[in-house]
Amino acid sequence: METTSLYAEWKKIYPRYQSGFFRTFRLWLFAGELSFFFLLPWLRWERPGGLPNQAILFDLPGRKFYIFDWMIWPQDIILLAFLLIAAAIGLFFITALAGRVFCGYMCQQTIWTDLFLLIEKFFEGNRNARMNLDRAPWSLQKLKIKVAKHGVWVLVSLLTGLSFVLYFADAPTLLKQFLDGSAPSPAWFTLGFLTVTTYVMAGFAREQACIYMCPYARFQGVMFDEDTLIVAYHPEYGEPRESNRRKRTELGDAVGSCIDCNSCVTVCPTGIDIRNGQQYECITCGACIDACDEVKLKTGMPQRLIRYTSLREMREGKTRWIRGRTIVYALLLSIFLGGIVVYMERHDVVEFTAIGHRQPLYITQSDGSIQNNFTVRVLNMTTTAQTYALGIRGLPGANLVVGAVNARDAEGRPLLSVTPGSVTTFSAYVRQACASVESGSMDFHFTLDAQSPSGGSSTYKSVFMRP
Repeated sequence: METTSLYAEWKKIYPRYQSGFFRTFRLWLFAGELSFFFLLPWLRWERPGGLPNQAILFDLPGRKFYIFDWMIWPQDIILLAFLLIAAAIGLFFITALAGRVFCGYMCQQTIWTDLFLLIEKFFEGNRNARMNLDRAPWSLQKLKIKVAKHGVWVLVSLLTGLSFVLYFADAPTLLKQFLDGSAPSPAWFTLGFLTVTTYVMAGFAREQACIYMCPYARFQGVMFDEDTLIVAYHPEYGEPRESNRRKRTELGDAVGSCIDCNSCVTVCPTGIDIRNGQQYECITCGACIDACDEVKLKTGMPQRLIRYTSLREMREGKTRWIRGRTIVYALLLSIFLGGIVVYMERHDVVEFTAIGHRQPLYITQSDGSIQNNFTVRVLNMTTTAQTYALGIRGLPGANLVVGAVNARDAEGRPLLSVTPGSVTTFSAYVRQACASVESGSMDFHFTLDAQSPSGGSSTYKSVFMRP
């Protein structure tokens, strides 16, 4: 009984390194993105009051994120929602305008795969040399080359995992713990997991991740229209193809400018033939443009047979950049980015609670006044130490005393000192004079006002208990 596979047999792709404008641009861009990723955990940022001096630190045990002068708390979960929505809309907006440029120029899979390919080229040579090496029988020289290549791959994967982990703890301290073996178990697990996944995904999966694993490759077509910028082959200029120079000369204008050299195919990181039309595997990296332009330059033919264009431009000679979907995406993106800015400018930087004691509910003093005891917790969400004035509002004839705090402001309110990024607890005593006491409980408010403009203010509704 014969069986037929529903899946095409996988064949290893050997993309050829191709110099050119887009190659150079991507190299510089990738170098900047990799430098940013590897070096940012080591950037110091001075914060007073004993706060961490790491510029970017995601402190999961402390439940705080430090991003330069911003300190993000669990209460700021709405900010995360805004960021995720803005990122998704931004991706839709970029895709509607310029196709899969994110995949070709900013995706981590593309960046690390390109880095691994450069390492492979350094040890094994360009496309033909790599193919010949893989076909050659095993020898001591081949073993040395393969071991060296995979050794550097593992080293880069290890540095990738380490750099990621360093975002979640003080970088010098955690690195020292890794070196002496005292790092926490979660840190070791994360380091090992990311090392293995980077090695496998960038070294072996490569284009398979883009073609079969990434959902973006599948739903991108929904965001494309005939004005979306894509990498395309112009058949009206290139067809019919003819590679034989003598025949091209004899036929003259009867042939197209494509000489069927397959350079555009050999440089493609996903192994497609761009001349077959728009394909979801294309990551819009521009390698085929560089390859075709180089061939055209050598043969003295017009360049840009393959170029960034749109279906409308190929048909009508122009592209509409401003259209319905781009306007909607831009508007939505502006709203959410604006929301993030407004939230960061106006969100509360101080929170406090005042919980009344239940045993006893109230205390009757010898002079007939009624006293309630409260536990006040103040959360300073700024990166500087703050002094707050605690007061009460809406309770006639009341007086407020806070523990051993003696300092008061000009209005006679107790002054509370709170270190940055911390919660401080105080014991507060609210006493209402006998002349103002009425039967039953009464609602009132605690007020908290920072002495500096950066400290913010807040109120808390509470209940004063009386006979």
